Amino acid sequence: MSSRARFLSLLLPAVCLCFALVLGLPGAAHVPDAGHYRLLALGQRAAVPAPFSARILGPAIAGWLGHFTALGADTGFLWLGIVCLVAFLALIAGLLWSWQAPTAIFAAIFLMPFWVDIFHDYYLPDLLHAAILAAILLCLWFGYTTAALLLLFPAYLARESTLLVGLCLIFACWRRVRLHHAVMGVLAIFCAGLVSRHYGQGGPASVHGLGGGAYILGKLVWSFFKNVLGLPLWSNTLPECSPIWRNALPGGHHLGAIREVGLCQPSLWGPARLLIAWFGVFGIGPSLALVLWRKMISPARATDQRLPGQLIVFRFCLLYGVISILMTPLLGASADRLVEYGWPFYFVILPWFVATTYDLSGIRTSAMVLLHLLTCWLAWFGFRQQTPSFLFAGLAVLALNGVSYTLLKRFGTSLVKA
Repeated sequence: MSSRARFLSLLLPAVCLCFALVLGLPGAAHVPDAGHYRLLALGQRAAVPAPFSARILGPAIAGWLGHFTALGADTGFLWLGIVCLVAFLALIAGLLWSWQAPTAIFAAIFLMPFWVDIFHDYYLPDLLHAAILAAILLCLWFGYTTAALLLLFPAYLARESTLLVGLCLIFACWRRVRLHHAVMGVLAIFCAGLVSRHYGQGGPASVHGLGGGAYILGKLVWSFFKNVLGLPLWSNTLPECSPIWRNALPGGHHLGAIREVGLCQPSLWGPARLLIAWFGVFGIGPSLALVLWRKMISPARATDQRLPGQLIVFRFCLLYGVISILMTPLLGASADRLVEYGWPFYFVILPWFVATTYDLSGIRTSAMVLLHLLTCWLAWFGFRQQTPSFLFAGLAVLALNGVSYTLLKRFGTSLVKA
């Protein structure tokens, strides 16, 4: 790596930190669900319903910081968010530095509005969990398996979806780590689950009167109807519209507090939001993934000179990233935030295959990076529109990915390394 490339690889994460702080800070305190975590930081666990009450790590640290500095819990969350953002940026940069990623890769990743969004949600556990997950990947990359698996303990305390991380690690590490390492990982998640369950007890029931599997199943159904079909559901416990159809549950039965269900007016907002999330949040990443998919699903042939743990990281990022991306429409209404859980796919495995497949120098590469940044920033602005223009943004990012795919198919051979 030349001195100029080394300088840019340091400058771009620093620039990213600056614009993420400036653009992400306004309105952060009013993010949906932020109030639950604020109550946890203030020690009012009895007022917080599940599953929020079990996500104790971030609020506990923020509460301690607020008490230590005597500036309050809100300042504690802000300082925690800044520290996690710096750590997340440094860890992703460390992964890229480890294989001497070209400057184009650094620009494509660190100039994205992804960093604005994830910092904007610093009250939520997403940023803390992402930083811990990045640390796990970096440890695995360099062969520190014990440290990586022990980090599953704080990751689970930050967000219970770490269970999916554990399941994907089982696949990624199968026959590649020693048995005692695997046992340590299982014990880390098990112990974290016990701690999380202990602190998560005693909270009030949700507004629907449902918990556990029933709540999750209901959320999956509600999200599918809203995000995929464009038919938001109505119930007597979630009267967010004037329903065009409503009916009581048959036989006088009820599901928790739900006694009536119905349908709201059809809306394109859910499907268009999903379209923007899938094809805009990570720029032209989907079209690059489609072009390079065959290489990515058989990484062993392309990584004969891999570092210790590199194949484990690739296998994990492929599985965890794709599952997270495809599950987006089933996990809630915030498609832009939920699709960002798939960052390991777009920030780790895809850049490596792009850099090892194409010669990332010259004007064509610069043009593709600009097309990529145009796509993700267009999506970022599109998510902030509450007018019919959001549909235009969804169609635009889909078209830009189509253009990228066509260009790669038509001219990609001239960029392929000899």
